Amino acid sequence: MEQETITSKKKKWYRRKLFYALVVVGLLVVSIVYGKIRSAYKQPVYETTKVERGVLTQTVDAAGNVESADELDLRFDSSGRLGKIYKDTNEPVKVGDVIAELDLGELNARVAQSSASVAKAKANLDKVLAGETNAYISNLKAKLDQAQATLNQVKATSADTVANAQAALDTAHNNLTLSEGGENSQIVQDTYDDMIALLLSIQNTLSDGLTSADNVVGIDNIFANDEFESVLSTLDGNKLNMAKNNYSFAKNKKQEFDNQINTLGASTPHDSIDSTSDLGLTALSAMKDLLFAVSETLNVTVPIGDLNQAELDALKTTITTARTNVNTNYTSLINQKQAIDTAQNSYDTYVVAYNKAVSNLENARTKAEADTIAYQALVDQAQAAYDDVANPPRTEDVASARAQLSEAQAGLAQAVAARNKGRIVAPVDGVVGKVNGKVGEYISSQDTVVKLVSPHFEVKVDIPETDIIKIALGVEADITLDAYGDETHFTGRVSQIEIGETVIQDVIYYTVTVSLEDKDENHKILNGMTANVVFYTEEKDNVLFIPQRVIRTEETRKYVRVLENGDIKEIDITTGLRGDGGYVEVLSGLVEGQEIVVGELAE
Repeated sequence: MEQETITSKKKKWYRRKLFYALVVVGLLVVSIVYGKIRSAYKQPVYETTKVERGVLTQTVDAAGNVESADELDLRFDSSGRLGKIYKDTNEPVKVGDVIAELDLGELNARVAQSSASVAKAKANLDKVLAGETNAYISNLKAKLDQAQATLNQVKATSADTVANAQAALDTAHNNLTLSEGGENSQIVQDTYDDMIALLLSIQNTLSDGLTSADNVVGIDNIFANDEFESVLSTLDGNKLNMAKNNYSFAKNKKQEFDNQINTLGASTPHDSIDSTSDLGLTALSAMKDLLFAVSETLNVTVPIGDLNQAELDALKTTITTARTNVNTNYTSLINQKQAIDTAQNSYDTYVVAYNKAVSNLENARTKAEADTIAYQALVDQAQAAYDDVANPPRTEDVASARAQLSEAQAGLAQAVAARNKGRIVAPVDGVVGKVNGKVGEYISSQDTVVKLVSPHFEVKVDIPETDIIKIALGVEADITLDAYGDETHFTGRVSQIEIGETVIQDVIYYTVTVSLEDKDENHKILNGMTANVVFYTEEKDNVLFIPQRVIRTEETRKYVRVLENGDIKEIDITTGLRGDGGYVEVLSGLVEGQEIVVGELAE
């Protein structure tokens, strides 16, 4: 094979690949440098908006479905007795009508009292502002005179009280003096003297009782019962035998008592009198048994023969009288013995009474002095008020009077609010379906008192916790129904706000019920229609506002960037109402038409 000869030739520099690569890189570097230089000298472009003036509205919107408001359960906010029922079952009611109320006598009185306090405070303020009149000066003089008269009366009453306490102390001292000496005291001696007199009276009573018994049983006076002896104790002979036995015992005890009492005198020792009184008790007890047995004997005696019913009744009456006298003397003797014991122990009692009387006198004097000082202070106060009437009203007096009026007005508002808790007021138009309870019945705040049947419809919507505080009972709402479009508006009113929360996807909501007002027949509302509800919670007219997104914050500072002559300037602002559409009220820092920077636009 023939050997090929390859001849190598050298390429020129501009035809090499490296040359073209370097050219491309150089062009790129030049382009980048040129762009940087150009950007450095070019002004940035900003997106801006202007400060506007107009109406700023804050609303809360929600969606729900129309429901038939069949009935409402109405309750009192407080418990009490049902006082009045103003609407009967099946009677129509309007919004605001009072359907029933509790017994509000006390609460109405508080309202009236609070109203009077307001009127009084208002009159007092007017008086302070107008200055004192002659009538008012005369009134103050009359109050001064009244205070002085009261002071004089208190002094007189206190003097009488001290005098009575002194008299009580004198009596206690006298009793203490009489009780000194113990057994030999005058008080003890007086009780023993009374005992002797009572024992002498008992002696007569025993004699009369024994005679009355003998006139029936005929033991000592054997002729006394001759006319009826044969029929005596006809039904039960044992009664007569018992009476005769008791007669002998009672007679013996009476004789023992007679023998002892005949020895008594003014100088008789007390122990002898005590012994005689014991014999008296024994004799009286025996006489009681005798007269009871005689009475039993007459009870079993039949009025036959020479004994008629009238004579038998007379005998019974005589015995009954004798028994009464014996029982009375027996009780008196027991009491007199107790009186002697009391008298013998009276010294300690009278010491206590004397010490108490001394304390009462000291207390009376202390109270008299304190009362005098207190009422003297009232006189001084009235005197100062009377002396001060010639001066013009002071600033602090006017301020005090205004404060008193404000306080009275607050009290009236509180009293009215407390009273209204005892009323059931129709929240919507409707018909009373049922009234539970009667006038005078106790009603708890948990009891359903009135069922209000409503021909209206309502919408229940869920409001997030961030907006629920903006909505209150009675607030109006604008409602549109998908069935009629956004051009047809219905008016509603908040009738209920549930305090219990509802959690939906980890967000807390509260159910608000909005009652719809009736529309004409051209706008028939059906159950289940989709409703869009807008609550107008606040509205401000002629205010400045800007978009929320242009506001910047740094800790507690709020500011915006303003474009002035192509330069950016930061301005601090104060914001107010947050409105719809992302707009916020500007209270200070900006003026209408001022250009606010939203952000920088990319080239």
